[in-house]
Amino acid sequence: MAFESGIRTRYRQALQVALAAHFASVELPIEFVAGELVGRQEVDVGCAWLDNKTPHRLDGNNEESFFGVRVCRTFAQDQGGAEPRASQSEKLEWTFEALEDGLLAVINKPLLAAAAPLISPAGWPDYFIVTLVAINHPDQHVTASLSAQLRNRTRKGG
Repeated sequence: MAFESGIRTRYRQALQVALAAHFASVELPIEFVAGELVGRQEVDVGCAWLDNKTPHRLDGNNEESFFGVRVCRTFAQDQGGAEPRASQSEKLEWTFEALEDGLLAVINKPLLAAAAPLISPAGWPDYFIVTLVAINHPDQHVTASLSAQLRNRTRKGG
């Protein structure tokens, strides 16, 4: 049975498309998949996922939806690997900057819609807020957390 994607799914899909295009433009062509990838990866890959939603702390008629984005770099061993740890740290720092730049490039609705023209922007929030960008050195990835404000579908009173 086919069904139309919900607003949060379309938002996540648009992030995937936009970030894949951004990373291709900075010479790291990687696929962004749906769902959270955990642990060490054997290839460069990105992922995006819907984490949760909560009523907005100041106005219960609105909500904040939280998303995660992760860019995993090919795992390098501490010893005996093809790449020394020092260059892997530089690669992660570069990835941190590239992910932040990619999110900056699509931080509002018109830019995100332009970056993912095949995905309908109907019902999207006007913008999202990047709440965290962090490097995970042991697993060699960079993760960003995003929040988007929407109308709260489960607010009390309808």
